[in-house]
Amino acid sequence: METFSWKVRPGMRAEREPRVQTIRFGDGYEQRRADGLNVLQSRYAIMLSGPHATMQEVDDFLMRHCGIRAFMWLPPGQTAPAVFICRRWSTVKLARRTEINGEFEQIPA
Repeated sequence: METFSWKVRPGMRAEREPRVQTIRFGDGYEQRRADGLNVLQSRYAIMLSGPHATMQEVDDFLMRHCGIRAFMWLPPGQTAPAVFICRRWSTVKLARRTEINGEFEQIPA
């Protein structure tokens, strides 16, 4: 499995939404439980900016994985890498650099 090793820009948004099953009763009471073994997976809105050649390598990496093949990535501030996929990303070519924005979705290993 390949590793995404490029540095993302600061200010990355992280989203977490635990999967929970809920049963609601008529008196307002509800019972909740975890929905599966891997309940908490994260999504990160990543941003990269750099020279055209370097950003082309990033774009090639994402196209090679095409939202299907998983890759390893160590999110900033985390201590251990996790397994991710990237279903969507966009590129903007400017005069001296290229910007890439995408969403990394953590998946069960």
